[in-house]
Amino acid sequence: MRIAHLIHTYYPRLGGIERAVQYLAEEQVKLGHEATVITSDVGVDNIPKEEIIGGVKVIRIRSMKLLYNDLIMPLEEPQDKDIDIIHAHSQNSLFSVAMTEKLKKKSHAKVAFYFMAVDAFRDHPSTFIRILGSYYGRRSTERALKTADLILVRSIRDMEILKKAYITEATYLPDGIPDYYFTVEKGNPQKFCDKFEIKQEKIFLFIGRMHRLKGPHILVKALKYVDEDIGVVFIGPDGEYLNETLNLAERMGVRDKVYTLGYLDEETKIHALDSAVALILPSIADYVEVYPMVISEAWARKKPVIASSIGGIPYRVKDCVNGLLVDALNPKSLADAMLKLLKDVSLAERMGLNGRKEVFGWSEIARKSIELYRRLF
Repeated sequence: MRIAHLIHTYYPRLGGIERAVQYLAEEQVKLGHEATVITSDVGVDNIPKEEIIGGVKVIRIRSMKLLYNDLIMPLEEPQDKDIDIIHAHSQNSLFSVAMTEKLKKKSHAKVAFYFMAVDAFRDHPSTFIRILGSYYGRRSTERALKTADLILVRSIRDMEILKKAYITEATYLPDGIPDYYFTVEKGNPQKFCDKFEIKQEKIFLFIGRMHRLKGPHILVKALKYVDEDIGVVFIGPDGEYLNETLNLAERMGVRDKVYTLGYLDEETKIHALDSAVALILPSIADYVEVYPMVISEAWARKKPVIASSIGGIPYRVKDCVNGLLVDALNPKSLADAMLKLLKDVSLAERMGLNGRKEVFGWSEIARKSIELYRRLF
């Protein structure tokens, strides 16, 4: 089967959706299919227009970015018409929607469209994005629905919204995680802390972009309410909020408890999870948490999750079952959850084990995707 994945940015750009598309496409290749990723050339200088990465052909289309990644507009289209399945990712992506419309007319391929963060601009902290983004989001969703032969969602939240607001049935196909998350030998917490000169024995992890909507400042503020000697380790690239986060920690007198490690390779990240009390997602907007892959990664390592009750998170994290839910924008609520796990180790272990039951590997998700494609013919 010849599959074309459409996504506005791709490796070496790093992010949740980019990684998800990469893992899915590479696993489909391992199953004997021909997978191509059609993406933009935005933000990737001195990179070939076409190349093979992990067995996947990557085609970068000349494009223009209009303020945000979701508003990347393709300025040309690929010539390849020999496609069986167009798999578009994110109806909020102008690139994905526009490219799907063009390719479907040229190739007459069947379209599988992943819908994510449906109508999620409504709680965005920016008034400009709340107003115009909500209008754009609805129009973009309607355009994508017209092209889709198979409507996919990663989140039960999005499935419910599509059914209620758009009278549309969707198929649930969650993201997976790399299969090695289940097999890598457990890391040594002391060695991890020594390697990165972390002084505290007990640490909590934040994994993701250092962006305001991800809530790193909420986690820093929570430290004032935690009367234990703990460390908070931030892992991930700077989303233009790193300096503000560190300055806040300095002003609040907790800078000695905050560690920023930037991007880590997968094995080191796994060892970080093994060394932590829990993973923390203090995000403050629905839009940024559709189906956080880091939740699956933590659960694969049998770690509990403390997360804001926003977006798709409460559809996965069940309070006191596989994690703890807290109020977004509430540092005290977050601190109380951290203290709860520090004082009740057996609860933390039990929630981590329960979370492990909810996780799928990418090899299984890839097989399910092929089964769903075949039903279209």
